[in-house]
Amino acid sequence: MFSIVLVCLENFHEYILTNIAQLLRLEHTEIYVLTNEHLIPQFEPFSQFLHLVAVETLDDPFRFKQCSTLDKEFRDGFWYHTSARFFVIHSFMLKYGVQDVIHIENDVLLYYNVDEELVETFVDKKLYIPFDTYERNIASIVFIPDAEIFGKILGHYDFGKNDMYNFSEIRKQTGLIQNLPIFVSDNLTMERAFVTNGYKKYIFDAAAIGQLVGGVDPRNTGGDTRGFVNETCVIKYKDEGTIIWKMNKPFLRINDSEIPIFNLHIHCKNLSNYC
Repeated sequence: MFSIVLVCLENFHEYILTNIAQLLRLEHTEIYVLTNEHLIPQFEPFSQFLHLVAVETLDDPFRFKQCSTLDKEFRDGFWYHTSARFFVIHSFMLKYGVQDVIHIENDVLLYYNVDEELVETFVDKKLYIPFDTYERNIASIVFIPDAEIFGKILGHYDFGKNDMYNFSEIRKQTGLIQNLPIFVSDNLTMERAFVTNGYKKYIFDAAAIGQLVGGVDPRNTGGDTRGFVNETCVIKYKDEGTIIWKMNKPFLRINDSEIPIFNLHIHCKNLSNYC
């Protein structure tokens, strides 16, 4: 059985509760929320269904807080916290012996039960994460096999780089990181072959599909930004097919094929519109 892990550090946003409600609708039972002690009451509506862990009870053998040089001011420490979460997850897994973790970001909705659908996806003991270019990963949904493997990966973490530009370099250095495919198998270019590597049944949204469907974070751009095309992602979904919905689940229709999308990164934060 997989354990789903969410991390909420210092800044609470209501949409994480919508995320949790969706996980419960999909009948997930092992849901952990790693958060600050003073934020635990915010999860009271779902507390009976969650394992709530205060991050103050966890040790960090990597001393991320002391070593990180990331910006702690922008958006209440956004870049700092997006990297800090990995060291919190590692500490949690190490302390409690939890294995086979699926970590999703707080604005990422799942549409399928991980225990029913992902058993055959992770074929070896590596970290799986979506890449949208050779050099950039988006940690929207991540599989972490155990604390030992994760520790080896984090041992190469660059404390001066943000989370989107760390795992690409670590993949090259360690060979311990594998793709979650963001599109159907594609050999049109070597880079497209890279980001689609491992495709079997589902595609996984790094950020671009959710941005196309719902728009971008309103703090980035005001107004209605639905239809936004991510400027960095090598797959331009708007040109590849059409996003359709069936039984409250998204699919990418390409000609006569309908490809199920496992998750959506709801960048606009209006998660309730896409459940």
